[in-house]
Amino acid sequence: MSSTSELCQRCGLCCDGTLFTRTPLQAEEVEALRALSPRPVDEACGHGLAQPCAALEGTRCTIYAGRPAACRRYACLLHGALAEGEVGLDEALAVVDEARARAAAGGEGLAAFLEHHFGRRAPR
Repeated sequence: MSSTSELCQRCGLCCDGTLFTRTPLQAEEVEALRALSPRPVDEACGHGLAQPCAALEGTRCTIYAGRPAACRRYACLLHGALAEGEVGLDEALAVVDEARARAAAGGEGLAAFLEHHFGRRAPR
């Protein structure tokens, strides 16, 4: 497993409701994902996968290889920094641990911390 895949599988913040409340789905993904749980697809706000994701077990995506297109496209800043060699896996995981601690504490500055480390990385 690559270090970026390992980071994703050990982080899960984009799937557990910390960063997002829903994930948009393509029409052809809806039926396949409905099989995950009685109500993983949120019809109230268009076709989307409500967070926390029904496919998430702990921090691991149980459908990682076949995850929705929006999930495959998303690359946070931390993922990009790891892929570019700007940080190592241990340092990236320490940032994830800090994010979890801040989210649990609900402290001031959480949104800025999350945006700084987990916002979407601009394509190169």
